[in-house]
Amino acid sequence: MNELQLSIAEPFTSPAWGSKLALFSSRTAEPIPEEQTQEYLLRCYKYAKHHSVWLVPERFVFAGEQCMCLITPAGKVRGAQKAIYDSPSFKSSTAERNTALEIITTEYGGIFLCVDADVYHPEVACIACSMGAQIVICSQNISRDDYSSHMVLNGSWNIAQLTGAYVIAASNQFNCVSVPVEATPARDGFLNPPSLKTPMSQRIHVGTMDRLRRPKPLNRRFYAVHREELTRQD
Repeated sequence: MNELQLSIAEPFTSPAWGSKLALFSSRTAEPIPEEQTQEYLLRCYKYAKHHSVWLVPERFVFAGEQCMCLITPAGKVRGAQKAIYDSPSFKSSTAERNTALEIITTEYGGIFLCVDADVYHPEVACIACSMGAQIVICSQNISRDDYSSHMVLNGSWNIAQLTGAYVIAASNQFNCVSVPVEATPARDGFLNPPSLKTPMSQRIHVGTMDRLRRPKPLNRRFYAVHREELTRQD
């Protein structure tokens, strides 16, 4: 797999020099309202093409559901993911909830887009990684009143330990890049510790994870049988 230079940056600001993947991270992190989604994505297509980068924009609302997408350097959508779970700040307006997971194939590895509160339901990322995801990209909104440091450990950091994948997280409270503890010099599981400084840059090469002991994947048959329970909104 090719090496990937990541840049987490404020929306529509220039990515760090040499970046191949840009991830937007705003100080509000609210999803783009559905009536603004089309215009917003058009701007994103132009940004990706202008800077010749793969781009993960902010979350947006489409057909009443919160979504993420990956845009190619040619300004085309390669893949998209709808939220599995509702979040405190956004409730889906559709009666039938999405349960499909899409793994997006790229020259840098398989990518899974983890939408908002799905990061706190590790079965979602575990299934995605068993389907071939090597990089998990999370985008979420966390209110200032709700935020505490354990949300990092219970969310993106936990997914990295469970799956053995690179986990890139962007929110209005922190941005970070997590990997298994044994792959980090400080043995803390962070290539980039939580910070709001942007742009945040990091080199990613999924091949470096091949030498690590891979966690046992979550049984996909179990997930299929119990999917309704796992995705039920309490």
